[in-house]
Amino acid sequence: MNKKRNMKGFSYVEVMVVLVLVVMASLGGVMQLTGFYREQRERSAITEILSTLRDASARSMAQQNGRQWGVQFENFMSGDRYVFFSASSSELTGFVTSSVSYLPGMAQFVDSMASSTVIFEKLSGEASFAGCPSGVASTTIAVGTRSVRVYCNGKIE
Repeated sequence: MNKKRNMKGFSYVEVMVVLVLVVMASLGGVMQLTGFYREQRERSAITEILSTLRDASARSMAQQNGRQWGVQFENFMSGDRYVFFSASSSELTGFVTSSVSYLPGMAQFVDSMASSTVIFEKLSGEASFAGCPSGVASTTIAVGTRSVRVYCNGKIE
């Protein structure tokens, strides 16, 4: 009496192996998406900062409202931000805020500086910041792994 056993379906071990493989593949995908979103936030923040700096330079060179224009970068516990402003002189007299922008999500300035200000001169568009023009040829604003550099001659890259 030899009975053949008709086995249909998968064993418990086979199901568990497949389940573990699916979970591992899913975790890998989530890790990739997290890195992608972080990179996108940094890229977006740098693009906005670059645009704001160029706008400030253009408004200063055009002497819009007879004022100088600049951007102040600030580190706060509640979130890093930058302020687009105009002033009647490079000493920041008559400081008027035009807009305030916060860095998106978990993006933050790399430097732990308390504050940094870049102001552009009327007509020439030359940049003024701490150490410029003597000693330092440029200042760097970094968000994560990306950065914007502003030179004393007003070049922004």
